[in-house]
Amino acid sequence: MATYCIGDIHGCHDELMRLLELIKFDENKDDLILTGDLIGRGPLPVETMQEILKLGKCVKSVLGNHDINFLAVHYGISKARAKDNLEVILKSKLREEIVEFFLKSSLLQLHDTKALAVAHAGIFPLWDIKQARKESKEIQRVFRDPVRRLILLRNMYSEEPRNYDLSNNGLARWRFALNAFTRMRLCYKDCSLDYKNSAVNPDLVTNQGLTPWFKLSQPIVYKNKPYKLVFGHWAALNAKCNVTNIRALDTGCVWGDRLTAWRFEDDHFFSVKSVGYASI
Repeated sequence: MATYCIGDIHGCHDELMRLLELIKFDENKDDLILTGDLIGRGPLPVETMQEILKLGKCVKSVLGNHDINFLAVHYGISKARAKDNLEVILKSKLREEIVEFFLKSSLLQLHDTKALAVAHAGIFPLWDIKQARKESKEIQRVFRDPVRRLILLRNMYSEEPRNYDLSNNGLARWRFALNAFTRMRLCYKDCSLDYKNSAVNPDLVTNQGLTPWFKLSQPIVYKNKPYKLVFGHWAALNAKCNVTNIRALDTGCVWGDRLTAWRFEDDHFFSVKSVGYASI
């Protein structure tokens, strides 16, 4: 039995199917954890979600920022932008099933038996896995509560607070957790989050006092075991972060590069080329 992670799919259904074929994924034996951003921008979001739903219990996913944006659109909080290609989901018979899938997803996935953690953007550097798990579970409870869910979705588009504060509760704490798990890329030396450089190569901002979050990260340990942490979200890294036990998996399929999978057992990467969606 193997455990695979796949980077940001963004509705690239055909590449997903080719990648599953390449890794010879067996839904009866293997596990699959997705890094989030399953939809958004790509050409076939309904077909992508249909295939993921068909896989059933063998597949889990963390929430990405595009997935959460879809929830905001579904609940009438945000308007669907043409470039995000969400209208086809809104008109689909699968809409409610897709919404339910996202509402049941978490911001952090820990494998049941293997030392593996997955988060869309990563784990905030000042958190260990125990604290990250606590923050993720809190957001899960918020999303399952119809009232608090709408409060968070209406107020999530803010860049404050920029750093974690134990004294924060309620909306401020939820918003920071959501931003850290789904938007984080670069941090200042005090670990406060930078939101201006959304998709930049980190080598281009070294003179601004900014550092990739994973270079500030604590050792990835949980229950006295060293864990591997897998994240997506940052296509400009091209799957390179050069930190022991951290793996980056967003390789920009929707932008014309490739879709990438990684196998836990032997640290092996697999990729299929994108057919090219950069103009979408």
